[in-house]
Amino acid sequence: MQKTVRNFVVLVVFAMALTGLSLAQNPNYRLVANIPFDFNVGNQHLPAGPYLFVVDYDSPVVTVRNTTTGQAEILLTIKGESEGTGNPLVVFDVIGGTHLLADLKTANRGVNFPESKAQVALAKRGGSVAIVASLR
Repeated sequence: MQKTVRNFVVLVVFAMALTGLSLAQNPNYRLVANIPFDFNVGNQHLPAGPYLFVVDYDSPVVTVRNTTTGQAEILLTIKGESEGTGNPLVVFDVIGGTHLLADLKTANRGVNFPESKAQVALAKRGGSVAIVASLR
């Protein structure tokens, strides 16, 4: 009887641990967008295509995944200011014909990519491109 109770307690603790881990990994939000041009994020060059951007709770980490090829990049961000965009947006800065991922925005949340902001400050800016995304 004691062995059965002990095994049951071990299973309950194990289940609680797994539940806690799965809750901790739930993303805050996901943006899905079809990017019609190649772009850069930090030192990475990513091809055009459909992308999933996963922004985690209370973490400066964003995962960018090409849903066709499966190629993924993990990026560090800084919390952005909400501008009440209405639609979720993926924003790119354009410098000399190169698109740099700059911001991810929703109606009340957003993140900025500091690497691209520094590059924009040092180069002649050619404008911005905003692509409407959808939340998942």
